Amino acid sequence: MRPIFRSASPGFRIAYLFLLLFIGVIMAGILIRLLQMIPLVNHAGEAAQVYISSALQSVFAIALPAYLVVAFTEDRPAHYLKTDSNSRLPRKIIFAILIFCVSYPFASFLARWNSAMELPYWMSGIEEVMQAMENAAMETTELLLSGSTLGSLTLNLLIVAGMAAISEELFFRGALQQFLMEKFKNGHSAVWITALLFSIVHFQFYGFLPRMVLGAMLGYLFLYTGNLWVPIVFHFVNNALVIILNFFWCDNEWFIRLEEMPVTFPYFIAAVISALVTLFLFWIYLKKNRKAVAPIDKSNPY
Repeated sequence: MRPIFRSASPGFRIAYLFLLLFIGVIMAGILIRLLQMIPLVNHAGEAAQVYISSALQSVFAIALPAYLVVAFTEDRPAHYLKTDSNSRLPRKIIFAILIFCVSYPFASFLARWNSAMELPYWMSGIEEVMQAMENAAMETTELLLSGSTLGSLTLNLLIVAGMAAISEELFFRGALQQFLMEKFKNGHSAVWITALLFSIVHFQFYGFLPRMVLGAMLGYLFLYTGNLWVPIVFHFVNNALVIILNFFWCDNEWFIRLEEMPVTFPYFIAAVISALVTLFLFWIYLKKNRKAVAPIDKSNPY
């Protein structure tokens, strides 16, 4: 595709990215309505319709807007999005999986702590709205995870884990984070602003903090490794682990205890250690690979 806005400013690209997201949401909604007019789809069941809706939203509202904005403004979209493969990619993916394993206790603690948060009494109306949104999202999640066949497991891994990871990383890290880096000339600002927006657009207050931290880790993986497949793999593993645990062990006592683990002081200490080790691993990686990291502005690389 020939770039027609080659000289577009970062602000212009960010604006068009969200404009196309809005248009994509409308298009996906129209397609969903049209498909529901087909008897075979309409009678396929609620879960099947959620899968179709999720797939269409991933393509039209998230992945396609990111690719189109880059394609309209760059000569080599795939190169800009950093989806090229090289001999160092397996090593980078191993690093991402290591970061996932080490950071998991910290992310788990944040999730438990955030889910137990309560707003002041004077914000009870807002809290009720957020709780209703949380309950609706939880019902959808439980519907998809309730499948007991290998077919439902495969669909969850492909759509809920795979398509979500690829489309969201294309949009947030491949496109938005890089546009913000070009605008602010600062990698840290780009990572955290993107992580904040990444968490906001999910509209789940009781998962806001862990999702923002997840977004930051994905952002730094992209910033330091310079390859979009690295955060995609991390994102996929994060989603797939929940799916696999629920499929094989949702009724096991140890899994139920894990899901309901209270926020205790030993849990807090484990989370702090997890966070410190995660930061240390990022520091070691950056120190060993600083020459391979290509900053946007040499005078202020991060």
